[in-house]
Amino acid sequence: MNNEIQVFLNKLSEEFFLFAPQQDGAVINIKEVRDIGDVDWSGRMPTNTWKALFLPAREKMFDISDGRLVKSKTSQPKIAAIGVNVVDLKALTLLELVFSRDVYYQERRCNTLIIGYSSSWPNDYKKYKIFSHNFEEDILEHLIFDIFIAQFAVGRMKIYSGSEKGQHILEEGGIKDYEHIEFAGPISEKGPDKKMLLLKKKMESSQGKRIWHELNKICIACGKCSINCPTCFCFDLEDSVDPDNPERVRKWGSCFYNDFSLVAGGGKELDTVSKKIFFWYYHKFVRIPFEYMMPGCVGCGRCSKVCPVGIKIEEVLKKV
Repeated sequence: MNNEIQVFLNKLSEEFFLFAPQQDGAVINIKEVRDIGDVDWSGRMPTNTWKALFLPAREKMFDISDGRLVKSKTSQPKIAAIGVNVVDLKALTLLELVFSRDVYYQERRCNTLIIGYSSSWPNDYKKYKIFSHNFEEDILEHLIFDIFIAQFAVGRMKIYSGSEKGQHILEEGGIKDYEHIEFAGPISEKGPDKKMLLLKKKMESSQGKRIWHELNKICIACGKCSINCPTCFCFDLEDSVDPDNPERVRKWGSCFYNDFSLVAGGGKELDTVSKKIFFWYYHKFVRIPFEYMMPGCVGCGRCSKVCPVGIKIEEVLKKV
């Protein structure tokens, strides 16, 4: 990365806690930056996701006072998410829609600066082989970000702002040569993605098909796929009745966990592995596209990498 960006990030670190992809043993992980020189600019997909910065694994929501829920007073630190690739920007754009009215998410988002990055624009977008999307010419117009750094194959670099906050930060950091892109909403002007709609139709009619019975024999319902997915957003609410510290917390959930569909009286809808895995795919490729006109999967491949029994989402979708 050139010296201008290095100087910019050093100045940014005076105001923000920086998080970025970094080499962590044999893998790339997103973690807090202690030294700007440790930031990985290779463009390789991190093993973990950015989700935890925006939707913590455990979050205190309410205190309980005199039998009433009172919103917890929390202090949101200023965070800069640096080097977010295009695929992960798509995931954050979906989360922005899902939690558009969630005050906890929005308070955190207001204090977070999103800096997207491409190591070889736009070729790295193509190399991810996003099976549920067509390639769009106007990619950045439909993504949520504050700043985007595009590195071209010829060695040229271009900087974009995607919000007023991004413009302000760039100007303050001494970067004047940038182009502003106005967010045009998550859906292309051409309408919803045709591949997404075709897959939605195929998935809707796939219940009871052989593929789900085959997966029932090998899936162990560990939930690693959903926990490592950048777009999975299911959560549980848990009340503590400790008289000294009564509270309500929100915790990451998973449709693979045994208590996910448990209701009063002990009934459970997702009582077999085949039902759980079908539910997961149906949520991503039917319900989310129906509600948000976006796929619930961005094709990052993290679920395939962490699956202990080798289930590959792209192979499952081909069979569907």
